[in-house]
Amino acid sequence: MARSDIDALNAIFQQAMQQGDAELVASVYAHDARILPPGTEPLTGPAIRTYWQGALDAGVTDGVLETVSFEEHGDVAIEEGMYEARVGDEVVDSGKYLSVHRRQADGSWRLGLDIWNTNRPEAAPA
Repeated sequence: MARSDIDALNAIFQQAMQQGDAELVASVYAHDARILPPGTEPLTGPAIRTYWQGALDAGVTDGVLETVSFEEHGDVAIEEGMYEARVGDEVVDSGKYLSVHRRQADGSWRLGLDIWNTNRPEAAPA
């Protein structure tokens, strides 16, 4: 069942953020995964690790994921959820995400496509 595998990936993601380990964060993604973070072009390959290292270097200490809906279709699973990014106990961002997980050749599940955006209002132009 994919749901328990996806829950385990989410737990690894959160653990990696708490440990400040960008390599471990990147390990939840497939080798050909793409992330679509706000404010930047899509990223793939080693750029995914670099992106998460930048978030950790900026002070992010935790990333909390909460699955809202989940669908499994053969070797693909679609997860919709809510996230919080934290620096210490302070929530510095919150929003929603949509992730497409793919079963790998070895039977494991990895993130294949990951997009998220904030619920926070845009800053007014200066």
